[in-house]
Amino acid sequence: MGPLGSRATWTKATAGRRTSGTARASRAAERGTDMLVLYDNPASVAAQRVRLVLAEKGLEWHTVTVDLRDGSALRPDYLALNPDGVVPTLVDDGGPIVESSVICEYLDDLVPAPTLRPPTAHGRARMRAWMRRIDDDVHRATGNVSMAVYIRHAHLARPQAERDAHFAAMPDRDRAARQQAAIAHGLDAPAFAPSLHALARLVDDVDRTLARGGLGAWLAGDEFGLADIAVAPYLTRMAMLGLSPLWARGRRSAAADWWARVRSRESWQRAVRDAFPTAATSVMRERGEAAWPRIAAILALDPARPAAREDDCFAT
Repeated sequence: MGPLGSRATWTKATAGRRTSGTARASRAAERGTDMLVLYDNPASVAAQRVRLVLAEKGLEWHTVTVDLRDGSALRPDYLALNPDGVVPTLVDDGGPIVESSVICEYLDDLVPAPTLRPPTAHGRARMRAWMRRIDDDVHRATGNVSMAVYIRHAHLARPQAERDAHFAAMPDRDRAARQQAAIAHGLDAPAFAPSLHALARLVDDVDRTLARGGLGAWLAGDEFGLADIAVAPYLTRMAMLGLSPLWARGRRSAAADWWARVRSRESWQRAVRDAFPTAATSVMRERGEAAWPRIAAILALDPARPAAREDDCFAT
């Protein structure tokens, strides 16, 4: 693939992917171009957004899995594609495209049908408001909570010198500092409680938007689209960490209904649920359950977890 160079030097694995992609295959054949290449990690909420769009569009793509903990994303050949050293990165026609919101809109432009944007200007404005909310607030909050509850344990298992070198190489110094604080302090990290409240506000606003009616069955209109795709991976992560009491058991019934409808979509099942390693989901849930008493106290929720797990996002 020319500009990509040798991927084996900095990735754990590569894998072909996944859908029939008749429209994409035809378009690629006409132009004489390579298949879309997605630099990805199954656990990345941002990359999940892109995989959802690809699946909704019925596109074929090739996955290059980037290990986010061993420094692979910080090596010069990957930084040449994505200077922030994060995923996702989409390569089309030899050119890299970064930032998940940008990639999602690029794909909707690339293959206009089925469209994932509302037909009206007001609908598109609502769509972009949700996408910006995720980019400006929720994504960072999710990273802070995930690191403090779950990811920190993998870092703590590594030698201190190795951790220091990893964070010293990160281009985003604010992100490095927040992650180091979460590793060091866990649930006592300064960003943890504010980030939990940001996630709770997201659930409340999803519920309020859908409960008041008049705007359609989905977040930005009558059809599932980019607004829903922007939000869905973050409720997925919350559910994986055992935070579904934020909406389950009648607490936020409109949000719970929306979440159930998202989970019923083939795109979510194939691009999110089936892509995530089963062992990782189990460990994540265990870490979340251990943290629940502290989380419940911060959010003023019932510290007693429900015994049933029909709200488990990976239940079948």
